[in-house]
Amino acid sequence: IQTHVYQIHFGLQEFPTDEAVVPVRYGYVDQQGAWIRFHQHTWTSSDFWIRLEWESLFQAIGYCNYFIDNIQDRDLEGMDLPISKEQMIAEVKMVRALHYYWALSTFRNIPVVEHINEVNPPTRSGAEVFAFIESEIKENITQLSEKGDAGWYGHFTKSAAQALLAKLYLNAEVFTGQERWADCIAACEAVMDAGYSLDENWNDPFRVNNELSDENIYVVPFDASNAQQFNFVEQNFHENILFAKYNVNYFGWHKISTQESFFNLYQPNDHRIEQWAVGPQTYIDENGDEQEITDWGGNPMVVTPYIDMLINNEGGEAQGAMNMKYEIEVGGLSSMSNDMVIFRLADIMMMKAECLMRQNGDVATQIAVDLVNDVRARSFDPGDSDAAYTTATLTMDELLNERGREFAYEMHRREDLIRFNKFTEAWWEKEESEKHREIYPIPFNVLTTNPELKQNPGYN
Repeated sequence: IQTHVYQIHFGLQEFPTDEAVVPVRYGYVDQQGAWIRFHQHTWTSSDFWIRLEWESLFQAIGYCNYFIDNIQDRDLEGMDLPISKEQMIAEVKMVRALHYYWALSTFRNIPVVEHINEVNPPTRSGAEVFAFIESEIKENITQLSEKGDAGWYGHFTKSAAQALLAKLYLNAEVFTGQERWADCIAACEAVMDAGYSLDENWNDPFRVNNELSDENIYVVPFDASNAQQFNFVEQNFHENILFAKYNVNYFGWHKISTQESFFNLYQPNDHRIEQWAVGPQTYIDENGDEQEITDWGGNPMVVTPYIDMLINNEGGEAQGAMNMKYEIEVGGLSSMSNDMVIFRLADIMMMKAECLMRQNGDVATQIAVDLVNDVRARSFDPGDSDAAYTTATLTMDELLNERGREFAYEMHRREDLIRFNKFTEAWWEKEESEKHREIYPIPFNVLTTNPELKQNPGYN
């Protein structure tokens, strides 16, 4: 489950958006053109990474089913366990519900399998899968622990379940054709009443030791020694920067870059712009002096947001802003110890604001503005007039931009663009795409294995 979330799911949620991109440069292997197809919305049902997403999601669901089926009728009375059997089952069902949510968002029309050894389950509509996830959350939420309970961190708590429910309701109109704004607001308020608070700094939720965050609601725990495979920094950064500035023992791939138009959403006085390495790259040597970092040719490395081409970008060694939202540990390993954030309070507050606006004819209410401003304020110096929106300046388009700034590289951009009807628009090196691209095709080999499944509309 840990490996899948970042290595696979991240790519399918970010690479088809206007946010993250994988240019083909200096001989980097492009997975047989997959990253280009994701960027340009030309993928097919035979794409390897789409198949891997499907298999990984349903493998995780299968693990959950295996646990539930095998513990359901076991007598655990004599065992010294930290939590009850009922809580164990409820937590695993919530992990299963999260993976069904991701599958619903990614593929929409999918089978629902609750037990092991079910053969050839049929396709369920998005509305049916939505109803299943909703009922699973509501039926199990009372059995869950809550923030502050013993051993709550990294577990699916009541607040995490409410956050998942809020996200489900936020995208209900996309998933089912029926809006659920009021229900999303109620779920958001349940989380906001549970004792979480915004961290002081915008990047505190992403520190190496982010288990100390007051804002994070649900994370996937990673540890460089005991829970590996989170290599966010390795995929984003040029190795010369990592070696010189952070003294790490691994090579940076400089695989993922940020598109220039997305980077330009940030004002220079917005501290969230600090999550990108841009401009002249330097480091402090052992004498305390600032030194230049050079590229492979020995020239000073100056990173530009500008990327001149998507394919065969041989001159692009220092092109494309490199994201470091997750703190880079000096002397660290490629497998990071930062826990990967899935739900945090800032998103809950922004979701409530969006729903209030949608209920009000896409016009900001004062409460919506206050919620967004509360999140935004910490990214600006005190007294900066740019820190605050008004009911006139917080338009729906600006809300989408602000969600982009706040939640960059957190796997929300694809859903956000779809919900705001922007996902199929043209952007850099991408033409306008078809409506059916809002969901992925059922992988070809999955269809041939299970004849009860039906391909999504628009795909062969």
